[in-house]
Amino acid sequence: MAKVILEAVNISKSFDKPILSEINLKIREGETHVVMGKSGEGKSTLLKILAGLTAVDKGKVFFENEELPNPEDVLVAGHEELAYVAQNFNLLHNRTVIENLKDALLAFKDDFAKQQIEQLLQLMRLENLKSQKIEKLSGGEKQRLAIARALATQPAVLLLDEPFTQLDFPTRQLLLDAIKEVKNEFDTSIIVVSHNLYEAFYLADIIHIQKDGKIIKSDTPKSLYQNPEFISVANILSEVNFIPKGTLGKAQNKLLGIWSENILIEDDNSLKYKLNLKLIEKLFIGNYYRYQFQFAKNQSLIVKSNQSVYEVGENYHVIFPEAYLFELTED
Repeated sequence: MAKVILEAVNISKSFDKPILSEINLKIREGETHVVMGKSGEGKSTLLKILAGLTAVDKGKVFFENEELPNPEDVLVAGHEELAYVAQNFNLLHNRTVIENLKDALLAFKDDFAKQQIEQLLQLMRLENLKSQKIEKLSGGEKQRLAIARALATQPAVLLLDEPFTQLDFPTRQLLLDAIKEVKNEFDTSIIVVSHNLYEAFYLADIIHIQKDGKIIKSDTPKSLYQNPEFISVANILSEVNFIPKGTLGKAQNKLLGIWSENILIEDDNSLKYKLNLKLIEKLFIGNYYRYQFQFAKNQSLIVKSNQSVYEVGENYHVIFPEAYLFELTED
C-alpha cells in the first residue's frame, strides 16, 4: 500500500461560527480524493488548511509525517509540495500562456523549465494557445492554465477548489481527462472539491461527504453508491427515492432507498418488491425519460428509463429489484 503523504488530524476551524469539527483525512501517494457536500459546509476552508494556507483552531496537518507550520507564523504561507488552485485562477494578466508558465519556473534551470513547459502545454491541451494573452482565454482555458502553473514545479499534491464550475460539458470533460492524465504522468496525489456526482465518480479513488463541518462518510465511489448509509449522503450524491418502512410489506422494518435509475417499470409478478402506481409526469431528458409516479402522501417516486412507452394517467407496476435497495438512517 502506498504511503500516506498528507494527513489531517482532528482539524477544527471557526470564523463567526464553527466551520470544521474534528476532521481526519489520510491521502496516500497517487490517490485522487474528492470532497463533496452542500454549499457553505466549509469544503474550501478544508482545502486551504490542507494546503497550509489557512490556520487551524485545533488539530494538525502533516506532510510526509512532518507537521505543517502555522500559516500565520511564516513569511509566506503554503508549502512548495502542496499546489493549491483557487476558483479565481490566480494568473498573471497582460501575459501570454507561455509567459505564465515561465514565471512559475523562474527558479529552475532552463533545460528543465523548457521540458516542463512543453509537457504541461501538451497535457493541458494548450499548445495552440501558448502565445495567447490571458484576457483572450475562455474560462476553461484559464482553468487549464492555472492547473498547469500549479503543476510546473511537480508538487506532490494538487488541491483543486471546484475546478469545473461554469464550464460547459465538452470543456469540463476535456479538463477531467487532463487531470486524469496528470495523475498518471506525475503520480500526483489530487484533492478536489466538487458538487457534481459525475465529476466525483470520474476522478475519485475515495469520496468524502462533508456535512455540518464533519466528514460523515468516506468510501470508494462504488461502495458509496451501493450503500450511502445516511439520508444526507444519498441526497448529496444523486436523485434517491425513499421507501418508508412497511411500504413493501410487513417484513420491511427499516427505511430503504433506491436510485431512480435502478427502478423498473414492467409487468413481472415473479419479483418480490413491486407497487401499482399512477404515472403523473413524463419528461424527456435526452438520454432517458424521467417518470414521476404518485407514491405516498406528499411524496412522488422518480424513475429514470430509456423506454418511452409509458403514458401519464395510466397505472403501472413499479419494480424495486432487491439487489439495488439499501438501508438508510439519519446521520
